[in-house]
Amino acid sequence: MRDIMSETEKSSGTLYLIPAPLWPYSPENWMPCQLMNMIAPNVLALMRKVPYFVVESQKTAERLLSRLLSPEQFSKVHFFILNEHSEAQDLKAPIDALKSGYDCAILSEAGLPCIADPGAALVYLAHEERLRVVPIGGDSSLLLALAASGLNGQRFCFLGYMPIQSEELKKELAREGKAAMHDEAARIFIETPYRNAKTLKACIEALPENIYLCVAYDLGTNQPLIRSMSVASWRKEAFILPEQPAVFCFGLPMNLGKKLLQPARRERRSLR
Repeated sequence: MRDIMSETEKSSGTLYLIPAPLWPYSPENWMPCQLMNMIAPNVLALMRKVPYFVVESQKTAERLLSRLLSPEQFSKVHFFILNEHSEAQDLKAPIDALKSGYDCAILSEAGLPCIADPGAALVYLAHEERLRVVPIGGDSSLLLALAASGLNGQRFCFLGYMPIQSEELKKELAREGKAAMHDEAARIFIETPYRNAKTLKACIEALPENIYLCVAYDLGTNQPLIRSMSVASWRKEAFILPEQPAVFCFGLPMNLGKKLLQPARRERRSLR
């Protein structure tokens, strides 16, 4: 059987996709031992092993890594910056490091890398160069919100960031809301924290009243706040969203109708 790994993959470094904590971390608020208890051992081991990190903000990455690595380990860490201001030539340095046999890691600002994250461009290029890419499991605010929403977890669509302008946002929400009623797929999107209130108002005004809307924040903590109910119910609530990272989901609620029960019945019969 032919080995699926190329010779380049065998001789080059590995590009790891390392998840970052979802909750806000601050050097003055978290002791190193607390952080270590909240990060999976395999993730912590990789952070201490990898010499090169690809990050959106060096300052944010340093705040985290300086709390997790020994002073000697931290002094050997090098950073490549990859964000919305980066250009194609900025990808050359991490690719060259990988080709030279050094491991690199994409470390996101929060959650899994490369989801609504510029790191995807580096992963694409790594595949083009036949370099090894290894994702490391961790929390995803998108999937945590969907799981806790009560919406359809068998069919869903991530919309990324929605339009900024109010009228464009409402038009997009109305279009996606109508589509969700037809295809029964849940929609998920994220927004900049300071636009949470404006976004919630647009959702309540533009989405069909019988569709369900879920707003989730403080995900990854012990006390997340998740509110999921019909748009008609939202219109009766005086709910103020804090300026914290939030995930919005909308769609039809999951129910125990025929579509769900029939496959289970068929499976039970096959086991008899």
